Amino acid sequence: MTSNITQGSMDDKKRELKKRWKKAERDAARSAFPLHDDKLEALFDAVEMALEDAGCDHSLRATTEWLSANGVDIGAVVVWLENNGGFCDCEVVANARDHWEESRRLPGIS
Repeated sequence: MTSNITQGSMDDKKRELKKRWKKAERDAARSAFPLHDDKLEALFDAVEMALEDAGCDHSLRATTEWLSANGVDIGAVVVWLENNGGFCDCEVVANARDHWEESRRLPGIS
C-alpha cells in the first residue's frame, strides 16, 4: 500500500512540474511577442483577408504593407514571424498565428 501512495505522490509532483514548465514556456513565448495581442490579431486578420483576395505570392508583401501602414518596426516583427515559421504571407497566417494562439492560451488549457 505504501508504494501506491508514494507512486501517487510522484505522479502529482511530475504533473505539477510539467504544469510549471508549460507555464514558463508560455510566459517566455508571450514575452517575445513583438506587438500587443490586439495588434498581432489585426495583422493576422489583415494578411488573411489579403490572401483571400490575391493569394500568396510567396513573399511577405501583405505583411510588410500592413506593418508599414501601422507604423510598426518591420524588421523586429519579421524576425519574430520568421522565427515562428512565417516566411511568406500564407505561413504568417498558418504558422506564426498558430504559435501566437497557442502561446497566449490560458494556463491549464492544453
